[in-house]
Amino acid sequence: MNKQEAKETIVKVTRELYHRNMINLFEGNVSMRFEDRYLITPSQADKETMTPEMIVEIDENGTVLNPGCGTVPSSEYKMHLQAYRVRPDVNACIHTHSACATAFAVAGKPIRSRAFAEILELFQEIPLVPYGTPGTIEISRGFEKYLPDHDAVLLENHGFLAVAPTMQKAFAICEAAEKTAQILIMAHILGGEKALPDEEVGLLKTLIKKGEK
Repeated sequence: MNKQEAKETIVKVTRELYHRNMINLFEGNVSMRFEDRYLITPSQADKETMTPEMIVEIDENGTVLNPGCGTVPSSEYKMHLQAYRVRPDVNACIHTHSACATAFAVAGKPIRSRAFAEILELFQEIPLVPYGTPGTIEISRGFEKYLPDHDAVLLENHGFLAVAPTMQKAFAICEAAEKTAQILIMAHILGGEKALPDEEVGLLKTLIKKGEK
């Protein structure tokens, strides 16, 4: 994948996130690591009209490397850069405000369950990173604690973040996390979860560890 193709991928994924109601026109941000730089969606850009030419290239300090693009990087670029520092194995980062996952973040609750086998398989849990002011490095102060062992985290009172080796995988994480959050909220409305027996939870974890699930 060359740089132009990477930018086109970012635009495509960002638009798909918008169409699936995971972000709105002027919120949410997407980035990719590309060689010695990072490609990130611009600040306050309409997701429907954004083009690859508007994608901002920045270095590890946030310096814009393609000022001719006519845009500035997302205000959350510091959060993205910190995610890449903590996880040198990942090349894609997606930040959403998808309704159900963000509801957990606003409620100050991690996403975890002993009733839903799929969350044990996909995430174990989605932890809650302590609140930090959006647009500042403070929003990512919990990354060193949580991101090494998790590809998805909730940002307290703010939203959701997924990291992955590829953009396709990061998008899949966003989609799975939102569906999981939705199911758990609906289960709560219906009277609460019916937890799996301890021995079944233990068996699932063993199978997952062995890579059989």
